[in-house]
Amino acid sequence: MGNTHAWPVLHTTDLNEAWNLATALLKAASWYRPDACYLNAWATTDDELRRLTETHPTALVTPYGPDGATLPASLELAADDSEQARENLRSWAAITSCHILWHDLKWPPVPGLGLDEEYKYAELEIACHSHDIHCEEWTPDHTVFIHARPGHDDRAAWLAQQVGTEVMGPPEFGW
Repeated sequence: MGNTHAWPVLHTTDLNEAWNLATALLKAASWYRPDACYLNAWATTDDELRRLTETHPTALVTPYGPDGATLPASLELAADDSEQARENLRSWAAITSCHILWHDLKWPPVPGLGLDEEYKYAELEIACHSHDIHCEEWTPDHTVFIHARPGHDDRAAWLAQQVGTEVMGPPEFGW
């Protein structure tokens, strides 16, 4: 049992740039299941909730308001393939903060750093309109995060180098 650490490797206002970097990182993985990802969005107003559910009526809506109030609410949506995931992310990012998380993948071994293949803590995320994995504060930027085992700063830096970028700050406590 444990939680990941998440290292930011890109801040951009261009969602396509974030998607392309995430796709390159998925190709750097030693294995992944394209359908093993889900999207989460947060609605804080009735209008956001209405627009999000109109866009994807099958989304699971979980209210978090006090005493059973509908708002705020979290919405979760599974994606069956990469292109569907991209379109779903784009539609929700046009409405509110959201993220996509790929969770069934493996980071490759890095023998030069003494790192074996990593499955348990290997995840990848795009946080839309946020600089943190929980999308707690809205920004115009989208952030790509590499999730890995706590203390594996070298793995995060190595993975970032494989796709021509670098770690942009300290890790945050992940999932």
